[in-house]
Amino acid sequence: MRVVLHTSFLLLTCAHLVHASGGSISSPTTAFVSTSDRRALRKDVTIRRPQMSSLSEPDVDNKFSNVIRPATTDGTVDLLRSELKSRLLKAADDFKTMKAQDDAITRMAEAVEEPKNADTKERGYVFSLVRRIGRKIAGKKRMANEKKKLTHPTGILSSDSFRQMKLEVGTAGDQVIEIAEQLALLNPTPIPTLGFKKYGGAPPTESKLAGRWKLRFTTAADASFPESKKRGVATTSQEVDAEKGTLTNVVDFERGKLKGFRVFVEGEPTSATNIGLSFKAVEILRKSRFPRLFGQLTVRLPTRLIRWLASRKKAKEEKSKGPYLTLRYLDDDLRMHQSDSGNWFIQTRLE
Repeated sequence: MRVVLHTSFLLLTCAHLVHASGGSISSPTTAFVSTSDRRALRKDVTIRRPQMSSLSEPDVDNKFSNVIRPATTDGTVDLLRSELKSRLLKAADDFKTMKAQDDAITRMAEAVEEPKNADTKERGYVFSLVRRIGRKIAGKKRMANEKKKLTHPTGILSSDSFRQMKLEVGTAGDQVIEIAEQLALLNPTPIPTLGFKKYGGAPPTESKLAGRWKLRFTTAADASFPESKKRGVATTSQEVDAEKGTLTNVVDFERGKLKGFRVFVEGEPTSATNIGLSFKAVEILRKSRFPRLFGQLTVRLPTRLIRWLASRKKAKEEKSKGPYLTLRYLDDDLRMHQSDSGNWFIQTRLE
């Protein structure tokens, strides 16, 4: 009886020591090991815990890496970008076709009232064009039933001076803008102004902006020239000189005495995406028997006045900017930007 009690006492003592050691002792015999030896032994003993099943503790890193990584690979983004570009240009062409049809209907309506003196009208168009460009830049306001003198200090210029008028592009145009907004999120060029006038410390030869760009779509009314019987189809493009920091808007007409015109603009990069604009001059090209005398008309533009007028209705933080553009997308052959008035310009590179 004494032996049984003694044995039970030893077993309880061993169990107590195992519990106190945190379960690291695997045999009751370790109860007779000294405290220092038990600590050394505890370091050598590895406790194996049962591994949890994949249902109770999923391996997120391994299981979802194959799903997440392909979606963010360069190849997938390139495919998505290419698809959006294709859809964008197709939508822009569809918009152009629909607009051309509307313009054709307008021309048929206007054909009923042909002017008696076509030559006078053609000459008058040159001056009308100058006024049109002037209104685009100066935003001249005409009151319906009130005459204003030019010397009057107020009322000559509208409150929206230098704000481009927007076209009513309709559903087809809205679709182009919607795709453009999506494509802008995939802009592959983090610093579109890099190299323009050596911005970012890069030489002008590295600027992706440099070159000739054809206008494919715009919401700016003053940058749209419908086909007409006298002038035919208008071709609109832009020439960017990254070294000089100039942007020249080029408009050429298919036929007629008015060959086209050029708008010379100087640009100054102010951020990774913004370029400040200074309108310098408008050059009108005409067919003439004396081209040196009458074939070219250049109108200088008051840059400081334009800048001041452009900032009148802007917020305080925008007043010092003047006219500017924001590059939304730029790659080797496609470019999208918005003017400070919010108008969209989508262009493709010309070879």
